[in-house]
Amino acid sequence: MNHIRLIWHRLFRRPTITGPYRLYIRRTPAGAMLDVEHYLDAVLITIADNPDLLDLLLQMADDRGAARGHDGWEPEQLLAERLKDALGYELPLLGPAVLRLADRLRAVAPPPAVVVPGQREAGAA
Repeated sequence: MNHIRLIWHRLFRRPTITGPYRLYIRRTPAGAMLDVEHYLDAVLITIADNPDLLDLLLQMADDRGAARGHDGWEPEQLLAERLKDALGYELPLLGPAVLRLADRLRAVAPPPAVVVPGQREAGAA
């Protein structure tokens, strides 16, 4: 059902940000969902096309799959840092895209919660 909702959303909504990566924002009852699929596609293609990055990812998967007790030492974190350094983890927003994103997020934000005072107990002032 969620997949159909995403397809429906993309058919009838334009992306909030169109470049260099398309970003979609969808309202949810609790807030909003930021869709960064276009960026994720670019990252996965970069990993698949670069043998060194693919080797890092496979080495990280091997480390995580090895049966060992958790002693506080997580060598896969070092590999993750190397992958993040090579791929980047920030999405660029260029020019007026910053304002468009802010306006769209403001538009889908849920209204502030209204606090209803509770009933007073008998004898309370």
